[in-house]
Amino acid sequence: MKLNKIIEEKKKQVEREKKKETAKNIAVGTAIGTALGAVAGLLFAPKSGKETREDIANVSKEVVENVKEKVEEGIDLTKEQYEKVKSNIQKNTEEAKKIEDKSKSIKEEVDESLEETKKIVEDKKENIEKIIKE
Repeated sequence: MKLNKIIEEKKKQVEREKKKETAKNIAVGTAIGTALGAVAGLLFAPKSGKETREDIANVSKEVVENVKEKVEEGIDLTKEQYEKVKSNIQKNTEEAKKIEDKSKSIKEEVDESLEETKKIVEDKKENIEKIIKE
């Protein structure tokens, strides 16, 4: 019984793959047909060669302008992102400097406190030695 299910699943999988391949071929064919139709329409249109060339030139200029706009938008977006990153780095650097300064200050306080503690311990040690000698 399980063997039949496996065989049926395999058949269904093969059919799905065939349908995908067919759909892919149809999409590719449609795209190619559309492109060829557009080219044929331009070449065989009832316009003079001069008008056709003007149409092609106009379309080309539009495409170039669109590309320029997109590139400029990309550049502007990149500049904005750069400025944000730069600002964040500056903020983080300032914060790091503040933390470093605070750490130095705390270290100095700890060192001073340690020195005071050493002096107190030395004084107490001397007092204890005196008491022991007496």
